[in-house]
Amino acid sequence: STRVLAVNVSEPADLIVAPERLPFVDAAFEASTSLDVLEHVPPADRPRFVGEMLRVTDRRAVLCCPLGTPEHDASEQEIQAWYRSVAGADHPWLAEHLGYGLPTLAGGRDLVIATSYSGDTAESLSAAEAALSRGCPLVAITSGGRLAALARERGVPRVTLPVGLMPRMALGYLFFPLLGILKSTNLHVSKGGEVEEAFEVIDALADELGTARPTATNEAKRLAQAIGNHLPVVYGGPVTGTTAYRWKTDFEENAKTFAAAGVLPEMNHNEIEAWSGPLARELYLVLLRDREEGPEITRRFALLRELIGPSAAGVAEVSTRGGGYLARLLSLAYLGQWTSYYLAIVRGVDPWSVPVLDALKGRMRTDR
Repeated sequence: STRVLAVNVSEPADLIVAPERLPFVDAAFEASTSLDVLEHVPPADRPRFVGEMLRVTDRRAVLCCPLGTPEHDASEQEIQAWYRSVAGADHPWLAEHLGYGLPTLAGGRDLVIATSYSGDTAESLSAAEAALSRGCPLVAITSGGRLAALARERGVPRVTLPVGLMPRMALGYLFFPLLGILKSTNLHVSKGGEVEEAFEVIDALADELGTARPTATNEAKRLAQAIGNHLPVVYGGPVTGTTAYRWKTDFEENAKTFAAAGVLPEMNHNEIEAWSGPLARELYLVLLRDREEGPEITRRFALLRELIGPSAAGVAEVSTRGGGYLARLLSLAYLGQWTSYYLAIVRGVDPWSVPVLDALKGRMRTDR
């Protein structure tokens, strides 16, 4: 019989159960998702875990987890040794990784998509080589580099991207080919008309946010000026949380500033207390809202602004555009990129060059 471990009654409904058999009929859900869970399941139970996930899923199942490669295993052993020297004990999650062994690519039925704009991203190259060594079908998305060379040498299908872009500015080129590749495997992750709508929304924003548009009517310029020399802290909801992290990395690379990102409701349980400290006066709060967010998330955003807004240097809210999922997320990501660009201009720094990052990559290649 199914063992119910916990039921959460204070948040939007969820059910936590032991994985022997989920308490749902076959094909009960249109889609199911497992993020960073499989590696914490004992190896003997992993086939049953995945089998149950597939049993209750009608159309789409998305399973994400770190994959076991020699490089990854060695890195985790080094991190665990460092953590043990500092904390005096092993980190429990890393202990499970190392004790259970990370999941490995099974073989010929597992499609691996290696994505790297430059073609020289170490993690992508490692994944591609591991996929080929295990006989997995592989597709490469890149503009060149060692990943393109590997694809040519091994006869791997390749999506060739235009050269000369900053990798962080090639989001569209990296993202949309994924939809086509997944569709070719009969995995439809976007609904009819969503891609077209996303392009229409981005085209409209290109006019609204471009350099020719004056600050008075340019949302990105106004937001960059408001942030000024303060540190941006970006919070999203269940839908916009990943985009908040994208804003963080764009601020860091383009404007050369520290930034933070978080997700509601999770940050309501811990991080919210940090806003009572004196550092809050140096932080500029940016809230990423979704036009389709549920009433509980709407209330959480309102309470968050009421409780911590007075402590911050300033508060801004921005919202998604469009009706489809793609348009909503990409419109926010696009606004974030323009805002980080204008913040670099406001601060008098070069938004394109990344000398420290380049130095790190160079040292990683030469310091062996």
